Amino acid sequence: MFAKVLSIVACGFAVFSASCATDPRGVIRGSGDSDEPVLEIAPSVFTDDEDPALAALPTVPNELLVQIFPGADPDGLAALYDRVGVQVDQTIPEIDLTVLRVEPEELESAAQQLASSGLLENLQRNYVYGASLVPDDPQYGLQAHLPQIDAPQAWEQTIGSEDMLIALVDTGVQPDHPDLADRIVGGWNVYDHNSDFGDGMGHGTAVAGVIAAVADNDLGVTGVTWSNPVLAIRAADEEGTSTSRHLAAGILYAVGQGARLINISFAPLQSNSIVKSAAVNAANRGSLVIMSAGNTGQTYPAIGYDQSLFVGAITATDRLASFSDKGPFVDLVAPGSAIRSTALNGGYRLNSGTSFSAPIVTGVAALAWSVNPNLSPSLIRDILASTAKDLGIRGEDDSYGHGAVQAAVAVKAATEAVAQVDVTPPTVGVIRPMDGSSKDRRFIVSASAADDAGVAEVLLSIDGIPFATDTQAPYHFVVDPGLFSRGSHELALEAVDTSGNRSHPGTLTVEFAASPSTTFGTATVISFLSPEDGSTVSGNRSIRASIEDTNGLATVEWFVDGKSAVVNAVGGASAIVTFFWRSDEAASGSHTITLIVTDAFGSVTQSELTLIIE
Repeated sequence: MFAKVLSIVACGFAVFSASCATDPRGVIRGSGDSDEPVLEIAPSVFTDDEDPALAALPTVPNELLVQIFPGADPDGLAALYDRVGVQVDQTIPEIDLTVLRVEPEELESAAQQLASSGLLENLQRNYVYGASLVPDDPQYGLQAHLPQIDAPQAWEQTIGSEDMLIALVDTGVQPDHPDLADRIVGGWNVYDHNSDFGDGMGHGTAVAGVIAAVADNDLGVTGVTWSNPVLAIRAADEEGTSTSRHLAAGILYAVGQGARLINISFAPLQSNSIVKSAAVNAANRGSLVIMSAGNTGQTYPAIGYDQSLFVGAITATDRLASFSDKGPFVDLVAPGSAIRSTALNGGYRLNSGTSFSAPIVTGVAALAWSVNPNLSPSLIRDILASTAKDLGIRGEDDSYGHGAVQAAVAVKAATEAVAQVDVTPPTVGVIRPMDGSSKDRRFIVSASAADDAGVAEVLLSIDGIPFATDTQAPYHFVVDPGLFSRGSHELALEAVDTSGNRSHPGTLTVEFAASPSTTFGTATVISFLSPEDGSTVSGNRSIRASIEDTNGLATVEWFVDGKSAVVNAVGGASAIVTFFWRSDEAASGSHTITLIVTDAFGSVTQSELTLIIE
């Protein structure tokens, strides 16, 4: 099934970790034309492989993961894919990700051709992550990790909050386990795209028990948090195997359901640019992703990323566990040896691994955040780090990070913390192209943006019409002059921070010298792809439509029964757009889904779809 054969363990249960400092989103190169250097950004192929931990992983042999430049013309992409001989399998628009199918023997050559196109910002293999339990001898005692992190003292201050949702992206959860049933509030299977989030191999059920096993019920074990609900997101097959794209999809689904904390007990993820994109997206939307460090016991040069927490494991005597991975990416440690938790078929067992250290930190974060829900994800992250018990050499180090998580002092610090109201707008600057330059072929617009609280997105508008949005630094957009009329056009860049403050726009004028490849004045063509008009539906549904407009697309807005649900910027001349309708919250009967598309010249076209809920 896979390109390499290798035993891997979901992080809590066993194995890899690392991260690479190389920016996977592209290399800037200068090449001359008459008025300024042309900015060409070509992604290096498989930069994530520069991390030895990721390079050792098996991969899906017939899949490539590509992230598209915001603003890339869909027609140009379609022509590129046809020329290279790859097919689109799935798109995840929140992080501009496209999953491509390719013949295994042609993967390397296809990757090289795609990278040279100028339309892709990142191109990676689809790494495979496995999950397997690593049980310890039952004589080691029961739940010694709770007093080790001062959980009883924390419970005197709070037992959590029913209003703060925790998401578990894992192998699923046994929903009827007697020690979990009252805490699991539902879930979804992003691996098979259905509602079956049951656990086929036990990893997720064990992780769920560490976070949230029911307390005070005269049964089994106790979770770190007693009140926080848990959303079970299955991102693996029956054997516990997941991939980069499924873990990213799980994070994004969790954010869409309102989860503030997201636990990922797979590794190594510190260098995985696809999962990083999803974690950054989560942070920009108010959520914190906590991940396990890995269980090879090796040291890796990974630097991780600021938007998440990576957790290593310690023993009951505060010594670094022999299996815990080390490196500058490690933020915290928590108990990870002989952790007793829930198991399949209503049972219990002892397990070891950083897969259990991460959910302990997730549980502590839930306690701390529950007492002060107005705090930002970055502040919760800082509180956990600043209140950790320093271990190893003095100060932060590559083995223990900031130290061992301490629940009681973290909760106290969160109680006393004051959420600052951010009214300071971000700053934005134009790097390329030069104001007044002339372009007769595809070019890159590059921007810088900064904000103390964090930049959520940078928006490029052309002639006052939203063109494309980039949510991750470095901020790059691809613009094809052939999609616009010849002549002078105003480009404006605007940054938005995580508090919603907007920058003053950075503007420049560019002369588009290419002959237009479009015919202006035509209406947008809207075609609903799924489900069919008049269908009877149940549960949450994704509604997909294709849109085409030779004038260029600007925005799409979805309505449910006349009420606006979501607005998104789009670019290019065609696109596939998706709306996730939480139809399980809607009343029985007929409902009207309306899609309104605005093109680059402000013309509006709408189409309706009728769906029935029994």
